[in-house]
Amino acid sequence: MNTDINNEETDQLENLYQDYWAFHARMIDNDHSPIEIAAILVAQALSIYKTVLEEDEYEQMVDSISNSRDKVVKLTPDMGVVH
Repeated sequence: MNTDINNEETDQLENLYQDYWAFHARMIDNDHSPIEIAAILVAQALSIYKTVLEEDEYEQMVDSISNSRDKVVKLTPDMGVVH
């Protein structure tokens, strides 16, 4: 798995992130539960990882996600829509 990215790829990733953030904010504004949205995101993300990574890479990814639990920041209203 190649993890090296250049500035153009970083910009594309940031744009993609912002697009998804805007979509999720619209879903929350349309009375969808943030918990439901998060559950769907996690389930889809894990399925994508399972599909595109080798088994050992998938296990490393899931472990990395789990080990990062203390680094996750809580969203605040100034970061976007939080309900």
